[in-house]
Amino acid sequence: MLYNLSDILRDTRIYLNYNGADQPLVSQCDTDTLMLDDLILSKVAMATREVLEASPPWLTGPGIPLCSRRLSWPEGEGRGMAILALPDDFLLLRTIRLSDWHRPARIIREDDPAYAWQSSPFTGVRGNPSRPVAVIVQQPQGWIAELYSSSAGPGVTVMTAQYHPVPKVIGSTIDIPPLLYDAVIHRIGEMTLHTPDCCE
Repeated sequence: MLYNLSDILRDTRIYLNYNGADQPLVSQCDTDTLMLDDLILSKVAMATREVLEASPPWLTGPGIPLCSRRLSWPEGEGRGMAILALPDDFLLLRTIRLSDWHRPARIIREDDPAYAWQSSPFTGVRGNPSRPVAVIVQQPQGWIAELYSSSAGPGVTVMTAQYHPVPKVIGSTIDIPPLLYDAVIHRIGEMTLHTPDCCE
């Protein structure tokens, strides 16, 4: 849901108990005088990202569909691992299921010990259509999802997939899941109060 920055400023001020429109949070820093609104606005995108990354899927709501993106198959179409290139603004993969999988994949990062299991010569250890695994991996060209694994052959496609992009302010609004709005306001307030090198 898109929230206006003016509403975020108001609600953060209420959280901080600073309600005057021109009341500065800090009167003097090492080099500049910072107004409270500027300080709050500088924290909005990062606070939203931190809360989003720490929240479970049932609080973040649905993401952006990825079903139209093409798969690549190092071992031959529909066989073994598939690779899905993720968008440039990728932050979190919330769900993914290929057409020959029995359920959505367990999603892990490349630093998870279970990633090493995907290279095992024993098929019962690796991800498979009954117990699929998606691994988020950073490559020089960007983020990809390695999808383990398929066996149906040609015709396997992405049945469902959703991701959350990196939050950013566009114009005077930012997209925040409604169930996370209060948590984001609190995080903005905390980050504002703990700005280094400034005093109240």
